[in-house]
Amino acid sequence: MKGWMLAAFAVILLLAGCSEEDNSSQAAATVTVPLGELNLILAQHLPLQNKKESSLSSFYKDVLYTYNWGDRGQLRVKVRTLNNGDRFVMMQLRNMSNAPLSLESKVKDPRADDYYFINWHREIKARKHDPVIGNDVTTPPSGLLRYSVDGDFLYEAVVSKQYHSRTKTQLYDNGEQSVVRELTAEKEALQHDASGFSFSLEAPPKQMAEQWFLLAKEPLFKAGDHLSSWIDFQHVHYKEVNNWFTVNGAMKKLPWSIEPFTKKGYGRHLGTLIEKEAIDRYFKFGDRYFYDLMVQSTANLLEYRQEQKSSVWKTEYTSTWLKQKYDITSSYVDTRHNELISLYLYRIGKEFDEKELMKALPTYADYLLNLIAIKNIVPTTEGYLPADYYSPHQGKQFIHTSLNHALGEANMFIDAYKATGNKKYLLAAREIRLGIESLGTKWIRPNGDLWYQVNRDLTFDGNDYEQLTLDDLERHEKRWQALGGNKSPVLQKLIKSKRKAIR
Repeated sequence: MKGWMLAAFAVILLLAGCSEEDNSSQAAATVTVPLGELNLILAQHLPLQNKKESSLSSFYKDVLYTYNWGDRGQLRVKVRTLNNGDRFVMMQLRNMSNAPLSLESKVKDPRADDYYFINWHREIKARKHDPVIGNDVTTPPSGLLRYSVDGDFLYEAVVSKQYHSRTKTQLYDNGEQSVVRELTAEKEALQHDASGFSFSLEAPPKQMAEQWFLLAKEPLFKAGDHLSSWIDFQHVHYKEVNNWFTVNGAMKKLPWSIEPFTKKGYGRHLGTLIEKEAIDRYFKFGDRYFYDLMVQSTANLLEYRQEQKSSVWKTEYTSTWLKQKYDITSSYVDTRHNELISLYLYRIGKEFDEKELMKALPTYADYLLNLIAIKNIVPTTEGYLPADYYSPHQGKQFIHTSLNHALGEANMFIDAYKATGNKKYLLAAREIRLGIESLGTKWIRPNGDLWYQVNRDLTFDGNDYEQLTLDDLERHEKRWQALGGNKSPVLQKLIKSKRKAIR
């Protein structure tokens, strides 16, 4: 590949009510932010309030620039440089005034003489109203741009849609809080031609506008069918991907059962902060775009945990269902989310010999053992079942265990044992397995399907997932047998009944 360089990255801030003469005088004083081979030029006199550098692994380095101008607003630009040289740039324009605030952005390389644009839009059926999350109106990035000179590659870019939102916060007497974003609009702002691409951030009064883009030094996809398949996946399986990256992480549609309530609530959902599909595709295909999303996910998870000053990942918004049933408000620990996060980070860390990421698995395993030690469990005649959630502020200690959570934690302990050789993890997996087995066929509902959860008094409740629990059952049996164990007659009955029920 020939030398890759962008000559200038120009950003012009237009404040509502400014005259042409004002704009002329303001343009004379510019601020330049270095982006390696790039320059970010802010053609507006904005004092740099703060420049913060951070890096919690060798995969990336962040530089967060914060600019304030009086009581009108704030601009934050996070430049995340990945260890392959690619850069995610997340921009946030916060409007604190009662008038619209706009920001014109343009990326231009004067050497470029040709380009093409692959639109990521797909004509698909309208999304059905989801009984849990309602309507998620966010859509994938606008598309992929490739620029060249004399037929030689210069760079590629993926540019997102633009998101307008406001923050909603609920404070609690224990000093904790629940935080969500209320999305007010998603809009297409991208413009492009042979010289580069541009977009205008337009923050409504008392709201913020956010947009991100990725600049790549080499082609992002090895084959056209890899790109086409990913575009299709994003649209069809929209619940499993992130479209909205911010300087603080990814925002995803939340259930309606949140506090403070809004049908348009978004937040940092721990289940999708992991880019599971992208990570799996990277390990299968090795495409650069999936690598970049993997690193973005890793960085967002590490920064989230550091922000909370915790060894695990705590949910930062309240579920009204948990609040009503157990008097739990945010922040709290969801064991299934932490299990998946620790396993994925361990997988990435092992692949790249990144010890900080590999530590996530035993760290969470030890945390869960501590919860078991303080009896945050559903006790059974043999063994035990770890409770699905935990909060030091919960009003009612006795929380249920869902079958999929219990299986997931048992599998996680098996993986922790295989990773460390420490038998305490194997013993914990055995105790959970015994806990499930001790309840026998009581897990089976009259219709042949399985109950979702068992309560502290060993009564059963809830409709089970259609496929998830079956996958967990089969996965657990395979992992147990791989350790030299025998098949469980009880688990085999559950598997057989579940298969028959979902046919």
